[in-house]
Amino acid sequence: MDERPIDVSVVMLGLDANARREIQDAMDAIASSGDTASPAGLVQMLREAIAVLLGRRDAWTHAAAENHAPMPAEDAEAKFGLAAHRARARFEHELVRAHAGEVARPKAPPLPPQPDVPGVVVVTLVVAARRMLRDVVDVRDRAALQLALDALAAIDPGDFVAMEVIWS
Repeated sequence: MDERPIDVSVVMLGLDANARREIQDAMDAIASSGDTASPAGLVQMLREAIAVLLGRRDAWTHAAAENHAPMPAEDAEAKFGLAAHRARARFEHELVRAHAGEVARPKAPPLPPQPDVPGVVVVTLVVAARRMLRDVVDVRDRAALQLALDALAAIDPGDFVAMEVIWS
């Protein structure tokens, strides 16, 4: 059993309304076709999600980050679970879930008629790895955000523990 400490990182990006459909469609495609049954597959899905976000840097409007020091596995599991729960709790309905090689698409309730104003899309990455992850000290620093995303994309499957990508 690997006893190395685990670092947990959370990066949340808000992207403007013009990118909403593109981002949602890309994230849905990744969740629908990715290999969720292996660490290598999950790392590849994380890389693809990050590539989508980096490809639309022009649309970034807001950011938030949660940094943690490496910690024992039990503590990391709790931090990871809480961060993922907080991200998912912002939404009433989960429309796609990819886990352990399966993709579930619960039926969504009908939406009431709304004006044609798409709104922003928020993407939250929650990642745990058995290595130090780059902290984001100032979320207004786009270069620091990009470096943090690049570092998450560079995680080796051997260091990877878990990830969740949650989007609106």
